[in-house]
Amino acid sequence: MSAEPMATLIRPRMGTWLALTLPAGRARDASAVFSSVGALERVMSRHDPQSTLRRVNAHAGADGDDVAPLARALVQARALAAATEGAFDPTVGPLLALWEGAARRHTEPSAGDVADACARVGWRALDVAPGRVRLTRRGMSLALDAFAKGVALDQAAGLVRGRGFPALLNFGESSLLAVGRPPGARWHVALRDRRGGFAGTFTLRDRACSTSAVNGRRWALGGRTIGHVVDPRTGRPLERDAQVTVLARSAAVAEALSTALLVLGPDALDAVTRRYRADACWLDGERIVTTPWFPLRRA
Repeated sequence: MSAEPMATLIRPRMGTWLALTLPAGRARDASAVFSSVGALERVMSRHDPQSTLRRVNAHAGADGDDVAPLARALVQARALAAATEGAFDPTVGPLLALWEGAARRHTEPSAGDVADACARVGWRALDVAPGRVRLTRRGMSLALDAFAKGVALDQAAGLVRGRGFPALLNFGESSLLAVGRPPGARWHVALRDRRGGFAGTFTLRDRACSTSAVNGRRWALGGRTIGHVVDPRTGRPLERDAQVTVLARSAAVAEALSTALLVLGPDALDAVTRRYRADACWLDGERIVTTPWFPLRRA
């Protein structure tokens, strides 16, 4: 008997596309997955003026609001910020706004502007309790971006597991989560090499995969281009050209760790991933560095 054919359905979500691959006979279940992600987008988007996150940002320095779904995500985000010593920071919004504005004007911000934005960043000033979020400094703002995609993938994967079928969720190729394995096959992932082609392949089963790259998106400033990843500790975009791929049970954890490791560098791979039982691969123009159990089969 041949294996059941698979189907892939695609919908726009969170500023990119979400592809769901599942058994063709379960295609009717896809609507629940896409609806789940859409609901979280309305909670955590910093670009939607009606989102819960934007409402919290607008009231920075004021009393907390009843925002239970966002609070649950931020409890996890705050713990990850602490574990990475601020290399991942959900309050990095002022710095992103500063550099995005500078890119629109094609003028690099002054040292004073960077220092002012840094003063409004800091995960320790994020006050989170069940059902309540408070930004304790005026001018603070949340920017969850890739982490929000991870939270959405974790929730969507819970729906898939509850319905008992295998699936691969693919958020714009940089964020993946595999539930089970397809009948008679495996989920194979090709890891791009920034020097061209592919660095190798690996299989994914009941794990998430996040890839963050310094130059995944670029800003043009004063005749030069810079990567869009900002170090929350210095307030400046990273200058190294590198990418990090993290495998973890949770997509939200994988997203936070891949961002943090770009900031911290390859020497931090083992220490950062160990406590989460995650695996990581660092790739730059000169080398590939992996944790011991990263399942990369070199090209």
